[in-house]
Amino acid sequence: MFTHLRLGGGGDSAHAPDVPVPVSLDHLRPAGDLRRRLALNLRRLRDPEFHFDAMMTAFTAKDAPGDWVGRCLLALTLHGRLGAEVSAQTEEIIARLPAAFNARGYLGEIHPPGTADENQIGGHNALLRGLCEYYRWRADPRALAMIRSIVAGLMVPSTPLWAEYPDRLLQELIDNQVVGLTVRREQGAWRGLSTDISTGFFTLDGLTQAHAVAPSPELRRLIETMIARYAQLDPVALSAQTHSTLTTLRGILRWWRDADPRPELLALVRERFRLYRAAAETEHHGNYNWFGRPDWTEPCAIVDAFMVAVQLWSATGEAELLEEAHRIYFNALAHAQRPNGGYGCDLCTGARGLLFAATHEYFEAPWCCSMRGSEGLARAAQHGWFTEGDAVILPFYFGGTARLELPAGVVALVQESSYPLQGRVGLRVTASTASRPVTLRWFAPSWSPAADFRFARNGAGLPARTEGAFAVITTELCAGDEVVAEFPVRSGAIPLQNPGRQPGHHRFAHGPLLLGHAGAAAVALPAAARLEPLGAGRYRCAATGRTLAPLPALVDLDDAAAKTVRTQIVFAD
Repeated sequence: MFTHLRLGGGGDSAHAPDVPVPVSLDHLRPAGDLRRRLALNLRRLRDPEFHFDAMMTAFTAKDAPGDWVGRCLLALTLHGRLGAEVSAQTEEIIARLPAAFNARGYLGEIHPPGTADENQIGGHNALLRGLCEYYRWRADPRALAMIRSIVAGLMVPSTPLWAEYPDRLLQELIDNQVVGLTVRREQGAWRGLSTDISTGFFTLDGLTQAHAVAPSPELRRLIETMIARYAQLDPVALSAQTHSTLTTLRGILRWWRDADPRPELLALVRERFRLYRAAAETEHHGNYNWFGRPDWTEPCAIVDAFMVAVQLWSATGEAELLEEAHRIYFNALAHAQRPNGGYGCDLCTGARGLLFAATHEYFEAPWCCSMRGSEGLARAAQHGWFTEGDAVILPFYFGGTARLELPAGVVALVQESSYPLQGRVGLRVTASTASRPVTLRWFAPSWSPAADFRFARNGAGLPARTEGAFAVITTELCAGDEVVAEFPVRSGAIPLQNPGRQPGHHRFAHGPLLLGHAGAAAVALPAAARLEPLGAGRYRCAATGRTLAPLPALVDLDDAAAKTVRTQIVFAD
């Protein structure tokens, strides 16, 4: 553990490390399955549960004021930046929030000086995130005023309290099955602690984004104090909530990128993410809701894990992190979306001997996951396009359009993709002012090696080179040009995410897609089994006749059918 992480070191003159950056959401429009999923999710967010009065009187308004309405504002803002309208629903949130604030400028109870409630602070993380994203989009002074009042009234006064954050939380927290409950305490600075253990620290996500919008020395001091204290904690010993852990890591990573590029901050994020993957990730690349307690997955944490993996790849260049992000998206995040467009919890495949992927009784979690899923889908669209100088980096192949502002000029592209079922991706140039050739870096995961990529521009072959886990070409990009990449998508047996959890077992995959066998009873399928391709990522075992297929898209079913789906993805020989 990083028990002696010092404060400060970055200074106000610190600059972001030289890393690839994603293209702005405002310059993107998704297509294909991703566009369909976004549309379904936005339709869900139009339902009555997400109207202002309902959100402000829901159960979370008591224990975690700001959380529901903040998540909704964030979700609607991200949808808007990807092309949806600025809705009356969004405007109502911005217009009515100030009247809901207390005399100190935030939501909820005013606690005595020198004390705080963890869920109240944590609840304002989503609200800060939503307000910051909205302000970056619309430059609305009302949003900026609310950001400043929350920081000054609620957050900055908590600075000296973080030194007293408990190393060992009450046993009733660790044993409690209720999510987001506030456990009241009579003594100490923290008069309320959350059963979402360590959720206070995930406010680093909102605070670091608020600092980028409205910096101040007092806010910097708070962020540094919280990071230093968090580095001393052991999330496994605390049975910390994985959503809070991963959101905290995203906040620290943003601080490293934008304000304080100390190597030890990046090392802290890498170490904690490795710990999460080793101790609390399911075999379908979802999460345990708490460390040491594989009771159910939570799409909020799945979104976090996806984002951390991509952002860590951007910071470190470690290709294995991108592979992990592909598997998270196509297996865990996609599986968690429900027929109504919302998101819900699944069982923890691989834990306690569970061989199947299946839904949990918390079929949908509208108070958090249905809104947080919006960010997962929006960031998936955004993470498909990065730039670095005159290079365009393609870490994913979701399809869609992008406007790329490069030093060489502005290039507008349309991407059409058959990945991950097939290895064919086309780029069509709809407009270009590029004055010189542009470098295109195509991610080549282990199931589609770079040496096997083949490229053509307007039908003529292009020479390519391999740079790490990327197939790279440099070419002119003129309006009307079409560049096509073709590559194999390999299939077969793969190790478990955590082989020590179920020795002697394995999984099967088609590229990033885990393959499963539908049925109520477990079957044996040897790792060496010969699989005959049937198309669309489906295979038949030559010896047994059993069929393997990618995890079913629950969004294509009705609720009753989706709740009965059980897919075996962990197999013994």
